Amino acid sequence: MLDVMFLKYVETVKYPGVIVNAAKSFKYSTEHIRMRFYRVCNSIYAKTRGANSELVTVELMKSYSMRLILFATEASPLSNTILFLC
Repeated sequence: MLDVMFLKYVETVKYPGVIVNAAKSFKYSTEHIRMRFYRVCNSIYAKTRGANSELVTVELMKSYSMRLILFATEASPLSNTILFLC
């Protein structure tokens, strides 16, 4: 109970870009980050298909995709299972 209101139990909490799961130890989900990463990669690949330049595609992938993958990774260490799933 907080003040005069009851707190509701939830399985997940979304905090700016990170989904924290309910568990005995600190756990967070990377599934939504993977989905965004693949969505961005597919979009870039579809739009640069006519450019016929691998360099353009690679540079766009680096600039857009890397920040999605690395977002909030410095806040908590990545376990081997999370690295394996990505």
